[in-house]
Amino acid sequence: MAHEIAKLLLEHAGTFLERKEAIRVAVSLGMPLEEIRAYLDWLDTFQPHKDPPDQTSAGHEESGAE
Repeated sequence: MAHEIAKLLLEHAGTFLERKEAIRVAVSLGMPLEEIRAYLDWLDTFQPHKDPPDQTSAGHEESGAE
């Protein structure tokens, strides 16, 4: 059950600092670092972050203005 809680915290960490804190909590809940790393890799692969599309759309707006 502790690992499921840790995974939820890792999944919902949106910023670098939130992810850092989620990793710290996951370790304190007994989740091995290798498992944390594997889960974060899985999240990054299958759940892309929301930030890149926002930056891309802003870039397109600037290109169209020229």
